[in-house]
Amino acid sequence: MTESHSKHILSIMVDNEPGVLARVVGLFSGRGYNIESLSVSEVDSDKFLSRVTIVTSGTKNIIDQIKAQLLKLIPVHNLIDISELKTFIGKELILIKLDVKKKSVSKIYKHVKDYGAKILFDNRTEMIIEFSGTPSEISSMIKKLRSFNIIELTRSGLVSIALGKDYIKK
Repeated sequence: MTESHSKHILSIMVDNEPGVLARVVGLFSGRGYNIESLSVSEVDSDKFLSRVTIVTSGTKNIIDQIKAQLLKLIPVHNLIDISELKTFIGKELILIKLDVKKKSVSKIYKHVKDYGAKILFDNRTEMIIEFSGTPSEISSMIKKLRSFNIIELTRSGLVSIALGKDYIKK
């Protein structure tokens, strides 16, 4: 019987110093593991800490190996597999640039309103839309807007946070 692959969201608290992200990413690439999305930002400037959120997939054995190797890295303070928790929130940000035709503006505005998105720029020939949602909501919005000639888009990658505080390792 083959072990199934599942998606995991790893939240890693690390020192905010040069080379740390390269070491974390190098651990993945050096072992042939894929990173589906990566987000990193400073979360505590007083303690010089950053949170790295990595979405990856693999068998339970592979994920356990990844977590064990990450925890061996000196700049890693803690690691939480958020996807193993009962409750968490995960969101992405997307910016979409559209080539706008005059006749399609009202339809675009309707989609923006339906999704709760924002229009950041509109000069009636080009429009930039901002939307924050779950990965499936983001994909759904992209699908809706494909017919309006997407010039460019960029996604932030998933950021997640667990509900409650029982999971926090001091």
